[in-house]
This record gives sequence, C-alpha cells and structure tokens, in this order.
Amino acid sequence: MKKWYNPKEYSEAQMQYKLQMLREFQAKYQDSHVGGSVGLYLWGIDLQRDISRTDLDLTVPDWIDELSTTKGYREAPSDVSDFDYSIMNKSKDYYFCCKMEIRVCPEPSFTVIEDEGYSYNVSLLSNILFWKKKYARKGVQKHIDDLITIETGVRPEPKKLVLSGLDLPF
Repeated sequence: MKKWYNPKEYSEAQMQYKLQMLREFQAKYQDSHVGGSVGLYLWGIDLQRDISRTDLDLTVPDWIDELSTTKGYREAPSDVSDFDYSIMNKSKDYYFCCKMEIRVCPEPSFTVIEDEGYSYNVSLLSNILFWKKKYARKGVQKHIDDLITIETGVRPEPKKLVLSGLDLPF
C-alpha cells in the first residue's frame, strides 16, 4: 500500500486518476465532453489552484439509462443542480475518488484536445466560461476567483474570516 507524504505528488496522481476515468467514460460515451475546471485544464488554462479534487463536469447528448445500475450512481436533484446524474468512482485502493456530474443536453459542440498522448472531448471554451460566469453571478467564490485568475493571471488571496467583537466561550 502506497503511503502519500508529498501533497504535490498525491495531487498529481489524483489528477491522473481523474483523467483515466474521463478517458474510460469517453471511450464508452463517445459524444460526451468535459467542461468545468478539468475542461479549462485541458484547454491549458492554469487556475492556480489544486483541481485534482474537483468533479468531472460532463455533458452527454441524451439520457443514459444504464447509468442507474452503476455503482455510486445517484440522480442529482434538479432544484439544486444543473446536472442530471452524479456518479462517485473510487479507485481499488481507495486512495482516489472521482465524482462525475453529468448533464444531459444535446450540445453537439466540443473540440478534441490532445494531452500527453491522449485525446479528450472538451466543451468549447465559450461554453465552459458561460457556466463559470453563471455560478460566479450566484456568488460562488471559487468561480469568482477562477474568473479573476483567468482575466488577470493572478489568483486572489483567500478571504479570511475575522471574528471580532464576539464573546466566544473558547
């Protein structure tokens, strides 16, 4: 059993596991494409944050009935998510996990991007940025910071919670 002492090494291995899961999914569902932070990564955009623990945001053109029999499957609640399915895959050794959020939408537009000898179907950059902006407008700080990073090339410092004037028991 491998022991992980180096966070950077673990992060890189986790990202490789996610890309492996993406390749397996896209081999089975050839019209699927990835967006989100992993899509931006494949476009060559550095968000200057660890994206190895991020979900795979996938789009498929039609419903996939067989997903309901997949281990780790759940139907995403429509009132809180833009996704229709959610699947959690864990590696054999349980060091890594990969959550796939899947949206059913017949968006035929994606491009094929080569990365380290593998081909990936990746959502168009304009579509990925549309969803980033949508979540940023809802006040999701991660997406706000991602957009600032894309625009300026510099990741904003995380906001620090300051508790002052409170009578806390500790």
